[in-house]
Amino acid sequence: MTSPARVSLLASTTGLGALALHAAARGEPSLAVIGALSLGWGALVTTGVLLPWLEMYGRVVSRGLAGSARVALTFDDGPHPVTTRRVLEALAPTRHRATFFVLGEKARRHPDVLREIHASGHTLALHGDSHDWLHSFRWSSSVRADIVRAAAAVEAATGARPRFFRPPLGHTSVTTVRGVRLAGVTLIGWSSRGFDGMQGRSVEAVVARVRRTLEDGEIVMLHDAAEHDDFEPASVRALPQLVALLDQRGLRSVGLEALLDEPAQASSPGASQKS
Repeated sequence: MTSPARVSLLASTTGLGALALHAAARGEPSLAVIGALSLGWGALVTTGVLLPWLEMYGRVVSRGLAGSARVALTFDDGPHPVTTRRVLEALAPTRHRATFFVLGEKARRHPDVLREIHASGHTLALHGDSHDWLHSFRWSSSVRADIVRAAAAVEAATGARPRFFRPPLGHTSVTTVRGVRLAGVTLIGWSSRGFDGMQGRSVEAVVARVRRTLEDGEIVMLHDAAEHDDFEPASVRALPQLVALLDQRGLRSVGLEALLDEPAQASSPGASQKS
């Protein structure tokens, strides 16, 4: 099913093209009108990149189905030998499990942490090989190659074959969607977030933010490490309160494959694909 945002993009693109052709045919190009429409089109395109749940460029899984009292706590930007282990320690005595969207370059530096994540029953997923802020501008072949490199690092350390990918910053474009498809993974967004990736964010602010949006089926985006490993994300210290909130609401955090009812093991990303 085509999303309303995608319909809007296709309609605006078609309309802008028709206007340009009409003006050119009459020899009276209305540069002011075309310029204004082009700016509007550019704003629409950018909105689709920044807000992946609009699914302007293709399917993005931003939440699971409600009805099973399950959610998925997800953590980006790890692994880190200190902060990721604090997350694991906080979750260990609970019934909750999480999904860790790891960076390939950090996975190669800390394979022992990856093994601990895997051995603790959590799900390993991909956040790219490096935290590339221009990821959404890369060619689809580059996106695929980046995902495959990160997946190889995870599989070399743990034997686990990641099935899920969240782009750096969550930014999603046409080439992102195609690259993800070529790599054979599922594109993941979020439906709730703690905004804990910013330095100086307080534990109270993270908990309050998640509390407002936490309900059955949510995919919650948090961080177990900072992008440059230069501070501890507030969600690390907020996790005991977030776990208590889950228990109060009768919700259980599970790995993404359980929330989405997908097989835990699948073929290696990109193994049978050609760019």
